[in-house]
Amino acid sequence: MAHRLPLSELPSTLKNAGHTPPRYRTCYTAATDARIPACKNDSGRWTFLLEDLPDIADAMCINSTHAA
Repeated sequence: MAHRLPLSELPSTLKNAGHTPPRYRTCYTAATDARIPACKNDSGRWTFLLEDLPDIADAMCINSTHAA
């Protein structure tokens, strides 16, 4: 089973992957609007998979901070 991370870690995870990080509220809204791959766990906390990070960045139109 893949390891899920809390949505609260999404901005810093995106930043560490070389993307311009969005605000947490932007991530939360994208998750609740089903614009990014995220789901609630058994305790009601929103989570995401690290392997979905490229899809999340694309869905949120987040630019990479690395030069091409």
